[in-house]
Amino acid sequence: MKSLAARTLAPRRQQGVVLFVALIAMVILMLAGLTLMRSIDTSSGVAGNMAFRTSSQAPVNYAIEQSVDTIYKSKTLATQNASEPAKNYFAFIQANESKTGVPQVLRGDYSSMKSAYAGAGLPAAYSDSVSGVEVRWVIERVCNMAAVTPGEIIGHCDILPPKVPSAGTDNKYKPIPLPPIPLFRVTVRADIPNTNAVTYAQTFLR
Repeated sequence: MKSLAARTLAPRRQQGVVLFVALIAMVILMLAGLTLMRSIDTSSGVAGNMAFRTSSQAPVNYAIEQSVDTIYKSKTLATQNASEPAKNYFAFIQANESKTGVPQVLRGDYSSMKSAYAGAGLPAAYSDSVSGVEVRWVIERVCNMAAVTPGEIIGHCDILPPKVPSAGTDNKYKPIPLPPIPLFRVTVRADIPNTNAVTYAQTFLR
């Protein structure tokens, strides 16, 4: 009788073990599925970011070329010593920039940035007709104050080193005084309106 009882109880214990193993397998499969879904989401996000960066290259280049035109080609500034926000220009580095050098008016979410940008007197954004990307930019003379005189520019701005002739001479000569030439920093922000897609670009002009 004892051996018969043992033989009838054994299958019940085995069925409990099978159920436990099946539950563990289901948990493992569920975790694998979640990992796969997260991997797909990450890959999609990376691909979207790469596509946005590629589509923003042309508008960003447009903003930089406009900055070059403002300072060096058309020279539409009345003077480099005074700020003209209507032409995206500031005569000195603006306060409260980020640790990466992004001006305050170009930071934050799309809505708050758009409001601050317009409130600073800067012109409307350029919108690319092909990609729909909007770009806003700021030109800053790399000075810590609105320097005006040559002495102030030398003392408070990053400037190009003077060009010294390489040829020597036995005769004394009076050097021609050269005006100090400051550097300019251009910061561009590209957005897809009403989204979180944002990219920044920055370059120095000299």
